[in-house]
Amino acid sequence: MSVYLIQHITNNNTAIDLAITFYSKIQQILLKKCINCWIDHKKNSVFFLIKAPNKSSIRKLYYKSINLRPYKITPVNNHLVFAFLKSVQQLKAIQSRSLYTPQKHSVFFLAKTFNKKVFLLNRAKTIESLSFKKAIIQNLITSYEGHQIEANENIIASFHSIKNALGCTVSILDKLNKRTDNSSTKIILYTSIHNDNKTTFSEIIPKLTELLYLVKKKEQLIISSKKINMHPSLSSLKKIYWLDPEKESFILSLIDILSKNYHKPKFKVSDICSLMMMSKTKLYRNCKDITGKSINQLLKDFRLLKSIDSITMGSSAINQISTDVGFNSSSYFSNCFKKKFGMCPKELSKQKYSLGFPHNIQLS
Repeated sequence: MSVYLIQHITNNNTAIDLAITFYSKIQQILLKKCINCWIDHKKNSVFFLIKAPNKSSIRKLYYKSINLRPYKITPVNNHLVFAFLKSVQQLKAIQSRSLYTPQKHSVFFLAKTFNKKVFLLNRAKTIESLSFKKAIIQNLITSYEGHQIEANENIIASFHSIKNALGCTVSILDKLNKRTDNSSTKIILYTSIHNDNKTTFSEIIPKLTELLYLVKKKEQLIISSKKINMHPSLSSLKKIYWLDPEKESFILSLIDILSKNYHKPKFKVSDICSLMMMSKTKLYRNCKDITGKSINQLLKDFRLLKSIDSITMGSSAINQISTDVGFNSSSYFSNCFKKKFGMCPKELSKQKYSLGFPHNIQLS
């Protein structure tokens, strides 16, 4: 079955709404065959990505539609599909950061719902579980008057009330903890205390998102705030990690350093100590306390997580990817990758198209 790019010319908001409504309708009919839908204002178009046997089968979808016809139907290969999805995800991230202006004391909510290792080993079960979790979280965010900003493998939202943010979080964990497959769910609450909250969203939130994947500790809820004190609604939760201002400053600085240097093969723990102006003992102790991992493991995991994106979205050889993410030896990289994710990087590279990564999941 081939993938087709369908273009609709949209000169006004009504035409955009009509195209999006039509996509939502056929999505219910075709289910997973509808890969994605997005708006390109520069081209005055709405685009669909759909799996279909041929162009004729796509045109049949429009027979009962009076006001809508496709402008162009173009077959695309798998490489272009991944390129399209990648660019759309980046565009959505840029738009959400530039258009959203939170209030002075907004509480940011970040939920990790996706486990990369489990997905690679059990795709069908993970997609089912992910859909269930996302539905619960998104419904509760709405019911507690939250504003959803992003939703891929992580869900990011903002609340103008600390009480609502905490109530929503407690309700989410209460519902999800009743399921046996909830081990991957972690939530961070962060209260913005900066004068410019656009900076908070564009710089700090991505670092907290990285932290969601690096934390190994049992606590499901991480609270990073000077303003959220112990609230009655938190009494029902046993697993809370309080990230005080000193620890918050440490981990955000560390993730920033890792992001800028992980690709350097000669970048080592001693370099981190120098950049953090901290002894190895204190660095190890702080890492272990906040993430549950040693600094060596943290650096290795950071590199491995970055490698997934290179493998699934790129066309570079595994040897090159191992070097690009900071490993001196491709064989050592492969061993570490298999130990963490349950399959060799070459296996993932061969299966990346057949695995069928969900269109709203970005693996980095």
